Amino acid sequence: MAIHGSIEEAGLPDVLQLLTLGRKTGCLSVLDGEMHGEIYIEAGRISYAVIAERADRLGDILVKSGRITRDQLTSAVTEQKRNGKKPLGGVLLDSGAVERAELERLVRTQVEEAVYFLFTLKQGAFTFNADRRAPHHFLTETLDAESLLLEGARRVDEWSLIQKKVPSFDLVYRRTRETHAVAAEELTDEQRRILPLLDGTRDVSGVIDATGMSEFDAGKALYGLIMA
Repeated sequence: MAIHGSIEEAGLPDVLQLLTLGRKTGCLSVLDGEMHGEIYIEAGRISYAVIAERADRLGDILVKSGRITRDQLTSAVTEQKRNGKKPLGGVLLDSGAVERAELERLVRTQVEEAVYFLFTLKQGAFTFNADRRAPHHFLTETLDAESLLLEGARRVDEWSLIQKKVPSFDLVYRRTRETHAVAAEELTDEQRRILPLLDGTRDVSGVIDATGMSEFDAGKALYGLIMA
């Protein structure tokens, strides 16, 4: 049996909490315009999550981190198309391009970031389909929903502050001379990574692509630099 609702009437964190407390198994689908996300639940724990057409897909993460080359990714995608039932991660594992432990770590990060992003939505619709299972099983251990809910709530609060200074990822920032007055030891690792890229030629999305950082981490780092 499917459950339908509106995010305006029932926030996604509240819906997910009810499903996990009830130890449900199934897929929570979220639709907001062209954005489509899915959170898979196994007996009240998160087993997988994904957002279609986002830049934090597994292959892009591996290329940005320098773990595989763009040519290796292209070859893996081609192989995946020939064998449609095998996920991209499985193809990369079979080819020896990545180790299982590394793949699981990246998938875990991808799942967490997808859940956190969906928590920020203020509008849209959700549907829960019981007994629908995750298509990929790279996580040897499912994720504790309660810890994701707590971290997600913290991030939502921080996003409300970040968006006051970084209202759009289409904005282009440029360092000023005063920026250099900030001592290097006062900057976080993330701020040191993005500071050289704030040259007036890239928008925030371009900075995220160049660093491979998550939207939240990049936004938080940029917020800190602006406030400094």
